[in-house]
Amino acid sequence: MALLATTAPALAQDSVATTAAAATAPAEPFQQTIAIACRFTWECVENEPCTETEFTPDITGNAGGASADALTVQSQMVSDAETVDMTGTKQVKALSLTGGGFDARHLLSIAADGASRYTVHYADGPIVISYLGTCK
Repeated sequence: MALLATTAPALAQDSVATTAAAATAPAEPFQQTIAIACRFTWECVENEPCTETEFTPDITGNAGGASADALTVQSQMVSDAETVDMTGTKQVKALSLTGGGFDARHLLSIAADGASRYTVHYADGPIVISYLGTCK
């Protein structure tokens, strides 16, 4: 029993030390603010023909990493319809983000030249809606 009594505090101390070390870890050497405006002009629902649209979400957030060429991104996509928390990676000028919950998964891909695709996969249905356009 004495062994159990001394083991529990030691584990608690290790946990506190680990948490404190993580809280004081240095920031990533490369930091970048993300501020991107998107303009999607085509909407495609399931297998129906695509139709013209004007969908203009904004992406804001922060990126960081050990190299300026490969950054981890935490962001939000804000539109008239909703705000979605998204995470992903940025490599040079290309960006890939994913987010949402089980009911609606979101994927945004932005090529280095700004050509962009955004899809939402809804579990209820299931249904997929895709948007084609640009983000800069």
